[in-house]
Amino acid sequence: MKMLRVLCTLLLGVLVLSCDSNRVYEQYENIPDFEWNQDNILRFEVEISDTVQANNIFINLRNSGDYAYSNLWVFVKVISPDNEIEEEKVEIELADETGDWYGSGFGDIFDLQVPFKQKVVFPKSGKYVFEITQGMYDLKLKGIANVGIRIEKEK
Repeated sequence: MKMLRVLCTLLLGVLVLSCDSNRVYEQYENIPDFEWNQDNILRFEVEISDTVQANNIFINLRNSGDYAYSNLWVFVKVISPDNEIEEEKVEIELADETGDWYGSGFGDIFDLQVPFKQKVVFPKSGKYVFEITQGMYDLKLKGIANVGIRIEKEK
């Protein structure tokens, strides 16, 4: 009976933590074999209906401990519902000057969430497309497991 109570408490905790009322969108793309080819454009299609609420946009990244660099350059293209395009080059710092990885780690994978745009109010409702490509000199960048986008309501 005690084991059942502990199990129910753990399950309830997981359910409470998984409820995220601020999340508008969150999705990851897997990088095959942890090797991000420059030709691999990651595409996230987000349906936006609220044109009043301010939002924060994050780039989510999971890298392995054998990633060769302390940073990652990415190109982010945002295409609005009326096909206006914004492009930006973003540097993501993955480790400090001593080589310690930022983010949380479990085993050899490190999970990092980086602010991309803050207090964004989407001017039109409809489908916004976010495209992310790696911008490093390596044609095949080893050690990147997943890349994602998170949009959440500004608190």
